[in-house]
Amino acid sequence: MLSSPMTNGLTIPRTKKVATFVVINLAILASYGLYTLPGSFLPLYNLERGISVTLTSWIIAAVPLFYVLVCPVAAWMLNNNSSKTILLASSGIASIITFIFAGMGYIESNTVYLSLTAFLRVIQGVCAGVIDVVGFAVAARMFEGDVALVSAILQSTLNTAVAVSPFIGAILYEKFSFVAAFSGPGTLVAAVFLLGTVALYDVDCKNYTSTGENSKYSVGVKRWLLILFPAWHTAFAQILLNFYVPILAPYTEEAFGKDSIFAGICLFVSTIGNVLFAPIVGRFMDAYGPYITFVFSAVTLPLTYFFLGPANFIQGVVGASPFQLLVVLTLIGVQIPMACFPSLLIMQDIYKMYFRSLSQGANNFMTCTYCAAYGLGAFIGVISSGLLSQYMSFSEGTSTMAALGVLEMVVLLLFCRWAWTRKHDATCDEKEPIMGLAV
Repeated sequence: MLSSPMTNGLTIPRTKKVATFVVINLAILASYGLYTLPGSFLPLYNLERGISVTLTSWIIAAVPLFYVLVCPVAAWMLNNNSSKTILLASSGIASIITFIFAGMGYIESNTVYLSLTAFLRVIQGVCAGVIDVVGFAVAARMFEGDVALVSAILQSTLNTAVAVSPFIGAILYEKFSFVAAFSGPGTLVAAVFLLGTVALYDVDCKNYTSTGENSKYSVGVKRWLLILFPAWHTAFAQILLNFYVPILAPYTEEAFGKDSIFAGICLFVSTIGNVLFAPIVGRFMDAYGPYITFVFSAVTLPLTYFFLGPANFIQGVVGASPFQLLVVLTLIGVQIPMACFPSLLIMQDIYKMYFRSLSQGANNFMTCTYCAAYGLGAFIGVISSGLLSQYMSFSEGTSTMAALGVLEMVVLLLFCRWAWTRKHDATCDEKEPIMGLAV
């Protein structure tokens, strides 16, 4: 890899590292907060306007869909442009979009309302994807020796937004109005933008590798599929996490007579365990490698999901109740970081089986794939929820997803078996062994 003319992440003064990391966390908190804000009240608001849950699920899914599509573009931008400029531009646009969204409550025509809502959600998805890819890449560049811990902290921030934002949105919507639910958070995003203009350091994440063995194009399609496969587990965990978002408020209202505030509480507890447990998972992976948590979550997450409905064969033991729902959502939230966090480290590790070093360009590419897995999972989860809700009850839908999780578990265990075999072969050839699997 050719030397960079800009300051290497490791030589940045500590105060600037900390300030930049804080701003990145705030930017991710704001972008994901706006992304998940309507989850607790938009389905009910749209039902009042005569808009179906299925159509609402497509509106909600617009963000993760375009989040996925923009991630490769964000990686390309990062390879060739200033990280600070990209982050500030994305944060500024996200703030403006939120204030425009607040005005949607004054539009009476459903056709105009749906068209503009879909367009604004697309822009939100683009901004969120760019902020996440650039934020993760910059943080990993600054703290190259603690990638797992830094990623865990960023994911804690992201999931704090997922946990808190729908709850705050529900309160603002119930106690004030649709307009207040967006204009309040939009003010906070504008404050993050202003802070970033002062405190954000321009960390160099450009790719200076033009040719050579570390170029992503020299790896080959088959190897890249193996390298990127761990990101699928992150995506599937997000499918399970987002599956119940569009149908939770209607379900709790019908089954338990609860309003959107209770739905917001449910979404809060489903991620609060994620937030609190994430740094512990990060430290564990730094010490013992990512494969243990990867396998553990593949087994336990789908089994826990059977209790969410609960499944018909469990209802004789565990019945549906508000308490049961809160407990199961908490357990799911605790397991999500064990499923999501290991993927980036495993991708980097498998890449190093083929090439001893990791170029910045390849790292940016894997970071964008890792971030895209979140959006892809959220998109599939929300859309499948809207589609299945037309034919299945809440219990039947969650049980179906749990059954698919069991199938995914089998595939992941086979993948880990392959990784172990590769580790053994690499050890015999005196190559660098797989992280966390060294004997």
